[in-house]
Amino acid sequence: MNTNSDMPRCRIGFGTGHLGSSIERAEAVNLVRCALDAGLTHIDTARLYGDGRAEAIVGEAIADRRPEIFLVSKGGILPAHNGWPRRILNKALSTGRRLAGDTLLPAPRWNEPRFGLFDVSDLRASLETSLEKLGTDYLDLFLLHEVEASHLSSGRVIQALQDWVKEGVIRSYGIASTPLQSRDLLASGEAFSFVQTAASVFDCNANEFVGGEHKTITHSWLGPALARFRRAFEMDQDLATMAGGELSIDVRQSSQLAAYLLRHALASNPEGTVLFSTRSPERIREMVRTADGGALSPDEHGRLMRVVARVADVSD
Repeated sequence: MNTNSDMPRCRIGFGTGHLGSSIERAEAVNLVRCALDAGLTHIDTARLYGDGRAEAIVGEAIADRRPEIFLVSKGGILPAHNGWPRRILNKALSTGRRLAGDTLLPAPRWNEPRFGLFDVSDLRASLETSLEKLGTDYLDLFLLHEVEASHLSSGRVIQALQDWVKEGVIRSYGIASTPLQSRDLLASGEAFSFVQTAASVFDCNANEFVGGEHKTITHSWLGPALARFRRAFEMDQDLATMAGGELSIDVRQSSQLAAYLLRHALASNPEGTVLFSTRSPERIREMVRTADGGALSPDEHGRLMRVVARVADVSD
């Protein structure tokens, strides 16, 4: 295992999966710079993100600030082949599907990301493209994106990763997979510096990955949970009242509930990093202020779990 894997100073990091696909480039660059100005030094991106455009956006945003950043990217999944000619054709096909129906005119397969690219040559090409787009000569962390144990059984990928650490093009490596895949990978005996996985207040799957020799990075703790709370509170007004009393917040205010969920995510991953993403500079600043206030206390955690149990009963 590579030991040159110091975590960034801030407990929360900024995810960039939405950059390049739903935000104009100038706005996206400004958003990353806003995250840096707010004190976030962990920036998470991937070849896949933003249909292949997110890394270049991050690269522009961090151009004069690289030394202060813990920069993470991923290999193993590539974006769809969508150059300008195909984007124009995609638009025409999209219009055709609306008129003729998806059955008569299905979506072209070139729009689909390419998964499972874990041959050493594929990973090296992906890494070099990431470095070029990000405008850097090294990554602090290179993650294998949705890798499975079978992809690593030959030992060649792990050997290549170790060689790249020695070469200096990456400083550490790890896995970014589902909880199930991560469990299988760790059970295989491979040693990783980092495990990045989804977390939720409703299943706590990520808890088993906290601790041990690796560092843990969690994501997806906000959006799905927030949506589930909203549905439950809309269905059951008494539940909303009970939840507000337990948590001492207005549960109909998304920002207040999001702050509580962030503090839970920090408590559940006390030595690791918690990722989030947003299109709002003000939300970035809110999240930093919340993180600075610390994780949930045991009493607050117990109150939240009582609310979660009731919400699960309503929404299951």
